[in-house]
Amino acid sequence: MKAAQRGVAVVTAILVVAVAASTAAWMLAQQSATLNQTALAASRAQADLFAQAGLDWARGILAEDARAGGADTLAEGWAQPLAGLPVERAVVSGAIADAQSRFNLNNVVANGRRSDADVAILSRLLESVALDPALASAVLDWVDGDQDLSGNGGAEDAYYLSLARPYRAANRPLVQVEELHAIRGFDAKAVAALRPFVAALPARTTVNANTAPVEVLAAILPTVAREKLRELVTERRAKPFKDRADLRARLQGAPAATVDASLDVKSDHFLVQVGVSQDDVQVATESLVARAEPGKSPATAIIWRRALY
Repeated sequence: MKAAQRGVAVVTAILVVAVAASTAAWMLAQQSATLNQTALAASRAQADLFAQAGLDWARGILAEDARAGGADTLAEGWAQPLAGLPVERAVVSGAIADAQSRFNLNNVVANGRRSDADVAILSRLLESVALDPALASAVLDWVDGDQDLSGNGGAEDAYYLSLARPYRAANRPLVQVEELHAIRGFDAKAVAALRPFVAALPARTTVNANTAPVEVLAAILPTVAREKLRELVTERRAKPFKDRADLRARLQGAPAATVDASLDVKSDHFLVQVGVSQDDVQVATESLVARAEPGKSPATAIIWRRALY
């Protein structure tokens, strides 16, 4: 009997030790996971600070370029990417792109009214990327402030409220190009095709002829042969357009009124991308930065900032 009791006591002791060891292992695992999460959160917070510093760096470059004056070209410092700069335990990279190298979708409305010239530009741009030109009417209806259909491809509240998941037309300027996904006729494929050539900027803007791709220039200048535009795009690398007078002189066949209304050699809006890699954390942000005229404060302003991943 005593032997049996001793056996039970031994088994009980073994079970107690096993439960205690299991509990200790679980607590250590939880503590380790908590420490890892804390370290990851700290790394993420520091990476976010580095990303903000990268954005401030870009704003400083843009402000300095504004003070220098002259045309904005792809040969300037702001257009050169920052690739892999080590900062403490992180690697920071960045790039600045001219948002005014693209057609501003919000230009389709000017002073509260339809801008026929800009709707025509957008129609030609859509056609150049194999999309239906009538989508320009849908964009116009999304941006303008009324409920009147602008054409067969247009859409107002009546259309959007009839969808399986109803919503209303924005009837205000686009904030980001991705809003196109909500507009009638645009799917992911259409937005991807158009995105490299359009922007959504808060003010009416011209296109910078020193940075715009051939597709955008051709949509603005349909009377100029595309081959001629390709030649000018190649030529401007070594000899950028100095001003509108230079632009008019070299754009033979382009109406002066169109050049003055839609083109320039300077830009006020830029897209800034910053990437940070630190430990196991990867951070990427994109910001739209507006640059003020020299002497005005602040020199630059952040219109929006978003995480890319």
